[in-house]
Formats: sequence, structure tokens, C-alpha cells
Amino acid sequence: MDTNTLLNIYQSYTLTKVSEINKQSLIAAYAQNEQLNKLNKELSRANRTSDQILRNQIKEIELREKQRYYKNLTFNLSQVMTSLENEDNVNFRIFASGLFLSPVCNMAKDAIQELDEIADKEYAQNIIKRAHSLSDNDKAYIESYQDSPWATVLDTKSKINIGITKEIRNKKKEIRLKTIRKNEAYKKEEQKVKNEEGCVGCLAGIVIIFGLAFVGTIVTHDYEATLGSTYILVPAIFLLLALVYTRKTEKDKETNNVKTKLSEVEVIKEELEKLSDELLQLQQDKTRLTTQYNELLQEINLDCPKWESKLSEIAEILPHGEKEEERDPLLFDAAKLIINKKDASTSLIQRKFSIGYNRANKIMDQLEAFGVVGPANGSNLREVLFESEEELLEIQKEMES
Repeated sequence: MDTNTLLNIYQSYTLTKVSEINKQSLIAAYAQNEQLNKLNKELSRANRTSDQILRNQIKEIELREKQRYYKNLTFNLSQVMTSLENEDNVNFRIFASGLFLSPVCNMAKDAIQELDEIADKEYAQNIIKRAHSLSDNDKAYIESYQDSPWATVLDTKSKINIGITKEIRNKKKEIRLKTIRKNEAYKKEEQKVKNEEGCVGCLAGIVIIFGLAFVGTIVTHDYEATLGSTYILVPAIFLLLALVYTRKTEKDKETNNVKTKLSEVEVIKEELEKLSDELLQLQQDKTRLTTQYNELLQEINLDCPKWESKLSEIAEILPHGEKEEERDPLLFDAAKLIINKKDASTSLIQRKFSIGYNRANKIMDQLEAFGVVGPANGSNLREVLFESEEELLEIQKEMES
């Protein structure tokens, strides 16, 4: 057997062995994959079971905490009722009941719905009964209470802080906007006057030139030069006369279309005077109400010296809601920056004070509320409504209060 034949036989044998080895490897890999798939399925089932167990545990914890919260709430509500029931000063008791009885009853009703145990539900129900009983007992004193300063002090305070202060702020903002409009109208009027003066000046200049040329012609007897200049000057004069006539016609049309003959500036002046009178009246009303409020407080302090501390103690027992968004400490500094730069942009506040966009945007919204800048105008900058930093001093007390 020659060498080539031996090599061929050996090669075919080797290839067969390789093929068998590959087949066995594939079978083993397939079996291993099957096993891995089974393990993955078991692991997935285990994970789902563990996840469900955790969810159930979390749910149980939430339910327990919920029950604990409402039990503590009913206990606190009971303390509030005890404080009101034990109060000897009738006027203060009626005043405090007006503040607290309604929220106490609403919270007790929520507790009745959320509590599971019957004894806890009955405890919350008893709080509502106590509130109604206290309210019925105090009806006998309601007439004398209505004649006392307690009955009007909150309403007076509300008129000062919410009503009249807001109106004053809006009037000031409106006056600033009108002042800006008046300044713009002034500029328009000045521009019109300049344009009309320019036309009249050109016409007068041409007439003077034509007169000088005519006099020069008489002196020099150069009639051809005069005739040439006439061809140029006469059409120019007629053109200017036409422009002046057109402007006069347009102005007459505007005057006829407007019912009043007052200029825009004069109209805005009248509106500003009216707004100033209204603002002055509001400020006088605020001064009067503030004086009235201080007098009511003096009477209340004489009737019940510790009424504020008692209210605070009751309020501390009840759960507190979310606090109103506080005024940013940089608000006044940002206002001064914007007025001096005449640039009402959020990015300016960001760069100057090295703060984030969200905080700078909130500052801008607060400045709008105080009338320092106008409302947002798309991609354009807000309008700066204060002319100088001195105007800002008027509301500095409001910002820092």
C-alpha cells in the first residue's frame, strides 16, 4: 500500500472521529442547556414567590402603620376636645371652636372609615358627639360673642392680609404698566413732532434756496441757470407739499376716528390719576383696618391674656399640612439686580447668585407676584416694571415680612 493511500485512509478516519466528537459535544451542550432552562424556570418561580412575600409583608406593615396613625390621631383629637371643654373663657372657647371643631370632626370621620377595630371606630365616633355637644352648649352665648371683638378680628385680619393688600399690590403693578405705556406714548409723540418739523424744515429750506436763486438771477441776469434750478426745485416743493398734505389728512382721519380729541398721553395721564386716587383710597382703608385690628387685639388681650399660647398648644396637637412655599431669601437682592440691569431673565439670576434653574425660576415667579416684573412672554424677556431701585423700597417691608 503506497503512502498516498495510507494518508487518505488516516485522514478519513480522523474526520470521522472529529465528527463523532462534535456530535457528542452538541448533545452534551443541548442537555446542559435543558438543565439551565429548568434552573432558570425554578429560579424565576422562586423570585416571583419571594417578590410576592415581600409585597405582602410591605402591605401588612403599611396597614399596621395606618392603624397606628389613625389611633394616634383619634387620641390627639380627644385631647383637643378636652382642652376646649375645659376652657373657662366662653368667648375664647367659641372662637377656638370655630377654628378647630370642623377639622376635628372631618379627621374623626376619616378615622372611622380607616380603622378596623370596632372599639377604635366607637372612640372616633364619640369625638364627633363631643364636638356637636360643645357646639350646642355654646349656642346660648353666641349673641354676646357676636358683640365681642372675637367675632370680627379674623375677618379684619383677612381683609388686610388677603383682600386689601392684594388690591394695593395689583394697583401698583397697574400704575407701573401705565407709566411704561405713557413713556412709550411720549416717545411716539416726540417722533411725530420731529418728523413733521423735518418736513416743514425741508420745505422751508427749498423755498429759501429757490428765493436765493431767484434773487441771484435778478442780480446776475443768468436766466438759464434759474430755469434749470426751477425744473428741480418746483417738483421737489410739490412733492413735499403732497407729503405734508398726506400726513395732515392721515392725522385728521385719526382725530375723527377717536371720539375724544385727547392724545394717547393725556388719556394715560387721566387713567394714572384715577389709579393713583384709587391706590390712595386703598392705602387709607388699609391704615384704617390696621388701626381697627390693633384695637381689637388689645380688647382680646384684656379679655384673655394667654389666648395666643392656648391656640398654639391646641394647634400643635393636630397634624400639620404642607407648609406654604416660603419666600426665597434672595428675592430682594434679585429684584435689585433686575432693576439695575434692566434684564428680567432667569439666567441672569442663575449666574449672579450661582443657583439652579428651578430656584431662579421660582424667584422670578415671586417677583412677578410682587409686581417687580411682568408675566412670562414666551421666549421674550419679562418686562421690568420698576424704573429705579428707590421704587423697590416701598415693597421691601412686604418681601421681608
